[in-house]
Amino acid sequence: MKAPTMDGSIACGIDFGTSNTTVAIARQNDDQITLVPVEDEHLTIPSTIFFPAESPAVVFGRKAINAHIAQEDGRFMRSFKRVLGTSLMKEGTHIGGRKTKFENIIGHFIEDIKNKAELSADRDIHNVVAGRPVHFVDGNDKADKEAQSQLEAIFSAAGFKNIRFQYEPIAAAFAHELNMGYTERLAVVMDIGGGTSDFTIMRLSERYINKPDRHEDILSNAGIRIGGNDFDRALSLKCFMPLLGLGSLWGSKGLGFPVTPFFDLSELSKIQYMYTQKYKRDLRALIAQSNDKILTHRLLSIVEEEQGHALMAAVEENKINLSSCERTTADLSFIEAGLQSYADRAQFEDSLHGSLESIQTTINDCIMMAGVKADDVALVILTGGGTAIPLIQKITRRIFPQAGISDGNRLSSVGFGLACDARRYYLGLN
Repeated sequence: MKAPTMDGSIACGIDFGTSNTTVAIARQNDDQITLVPVEDEHLTIPSTIFFPAESPAVVFGRKAINAHIAQEDGRFMRSFKRVLGTSLMKEGTHIGGRKTKFENIIGHFIEDIKNKAELSADRDIHNVVAGRPVHFVDGNDKADKEAQSQLEAIFSAAGFKNIRFQYEPIAAAFAHELNMGYTERLAVVMDIGGGTSDFTIMRLSERYINKPDRHEDILSNAGIRIGGNDFDRALSLKCFMPLLGLGSLWGSKGLGFPVTPFFDLSELSKIQYMYTQKYKRDLRALIAQSNDKILTHRLLSIVEEEQGHALMAAVEENKINLSSCERTTADLSFIEAGLQSYADRAQFEDSLHGSLESIQTTINDCIMMAGVKADDVALVILTGGGTAIPLIQKITRRIFPQAGISDGNRLSSVGFGLACDARRYYLGLN
């Protein structure tokens, strides 16, 4: 295979997501934006990584998930984007008995994405527009700026020379604008991903694509650190954790079994920390005083057998299925022969009550900051996997009753739009 050639007439957009990642390429002499196959023929790759115990070769995406499900010896991680801007970035974590910084963990993933883009383009790529949420961290401007600086350093270490950031919902708007005609429309972009929910109100028209500066068209941005991972946690606590002892009694006084292990097991970023010898020892001590050993021994089995991510994969699959089905069944025989969990859409929607209230408040804040009325919005662009949830679509139609709904390319529109911005910014093309 021939080595990539140096060429400054190419740029890319990378949507590094909490759950999935995409990359798209823009070229100087080509009108087309190209989404890159990032895992076999797939245009998206799960943001996951697996460090095999017996090999230096790191594994990514679906292959990482399969290695973990097959219980290969090693360290599996996902949702590591949520670590940016938090104390965990400084603390790091242990992989193979060695302390490892999260910038190196995330760096492995970003470098893999860059290599795949360059392999597809057959040349080096130095210019990138990277997506970012409106807020990496809620209510903390210092941590938010630190998170972007950390991500910029990671992209730089991966080999990018020129790095620019763009809000993810604005990128989705750029992607949509390419085929919407020349009539101006006031649009709201709702980007509900794995880690955050982000919103932009913006004036869009195909005739605006050639404008070098779009700031006057962007009326407001708002975001909150609630997303698909939080929906998974809510469903897990509602329908799965009771099978493991949540709500059962504990101790001689008949108190409720402590809830911390159930919350830890329902939070993707915390599962791996349950596998330490100390955590397992403390959990055994708790379960020794459990009043329902059948249920709580299932909990212990999951932790001791390190099956937490497999359980949350079943939760996530149920969440996705509930967008098209009223009731779902999860096969949990990997925990106990014949064990199943049942969930219906009403239960799931009830579990989302607090999260959806916060999301609606953020949408209303975005409308207020834009200085418009909800009835003025002519178009709602839905992107991110969370927007497939029927209740979220119902809420959207209630808030914006006069608007049309566009919900195509939920998982790839942000990456595509970031490449549109890269083409405008680096290549002088619109």
